[in-house]
Amino acid sequence: MRLGALVLVLALAGCQRVQYVGVDVAFDIDPQGRTTSAKCIASSGGTCQIDFRGPAPIRAALEPGEMRRFQGIVPGASVCIEPEAAALAKCEPVTLAAGYARIRRGRYNRVS
Repeated sequence: MRLGALVLVLALAGCQRVQYVGVDVAFDIDPQGRTTSAKCIASSGGTCQIDFRGPAPIRAALEPGEMRRFQGIVPGASVCIEPEAAALAKCEPVTLAAGYARIRRGRYNRVS
């Protein structure tokens, strides 16, 4: 009986693909807020979409391996990262502390 159930599970798994959707970004936040750097490590969407939230929101799209510096991002700022720009609207922001931070977001989608 167990062998039959295992064969059924494997057959059903073969009918669906699982696709990873994710993004990986490293931040270095200056304690005084003079400059903050962000580096796109990897993205399933081809770019790392970064949205600094606050009184003066800043958005950027970085390609994997690209690093960019931003002015006026202080410790305590909120940021969203996603592999596609459209997903930023539903993103739950992360609060950045001074120093180095690496943020990874990902999920698995079933594709029939």
